[in-house]
Amino acid sequence: MQSREVDFLRRLIADRPASRRLAGSASTLAELEGVGTVRGASVYYQSGDFERAANILRTRGFPLEVPTEAIARSDAPAGGSEKTRALRVSEDMVAVVPIGIPSSEVADGGFLALPVNAALAIPYSALLVCENMEPFCRLRSYTWLNAFYVGRPVLALFRGAPGFFRTEVAARLIRRDTRPTLAFFDFDPKGLAMAASVPRLQRLCLPDAIALEAATLSNRRAHLFTNSYAQCYGYLNTVEQPEIVQAWDCLKRLQIGLDQEHFPR
Repeated sequence: MQSREVDFLRRLIADRPASRRLAGSASTLAELEGVGTVRGASVYYQSGDFERAANILRTRGFPLEVPTEAIARSDAPAGGSEKTRALRVSEDMVAVVPIGIPSSEVADGGFLALPVNAALAIPYSALLVCENMEPFCRLRSYTWLNAFYVGRPVLALFRGAPGFFRTEVAARLIRRDTRPTLAFFDFDPKGLAMAASVPRLQRLCLPDAIALEAATLSNRRAHLFTNSYAQCYGYLNTVEQPEIVQAWDCLKRLQIGLDQEHFPR
């Protein structure tokens, strides 16, 4: 029996529909297993059909139900697709780049995907939280970041994004850590607000003021300021961390933002 037919029988037992369109597994199981009655372009079901479906699964060694919660593929029940209700393989992992840690170095442009506990066990002295994936993969090209590392072993952490390396998993690592954090975010109201909310914030990582202002003016990304100004200005006006205050004052004066991807290198 094909996995799609096993899945169909399980859904049939759970949903107990009055009918299904005469196609695919509904058609095959009606013809070969006598599950349902074909009339016209549909297959019609009665209580005896649901019992027949259950008996087919039992006698062939398949569980009648699958877990309602998302599961690892390796925990999928017999017969069905291992992808049904499966968690992403990276579900409980974070993306990190060890910097200045010889035992854990990765090639330029690469990163490590690790469970939170394994990432926390890397011997680093400061945690760099990076907002976006492309700059995260090119961290070594931003040579001015070395001034913020001050010779310490640093673990760079991608803060996550919808669909992969979830933000809540990265946030869990940050909360569990005890080491100082460095914030590497976009130069816009939303980026500054996120940086200001990072626990144990030690430094805001931005290029020097002259280079940052020149790059911001030349790239002319006014939407990066206007898109999140109304949402963030109230919070940013309450922040007291000196580097955040200075960057916020600069943003309000320029009224233009800059994405990490276009920071000077």
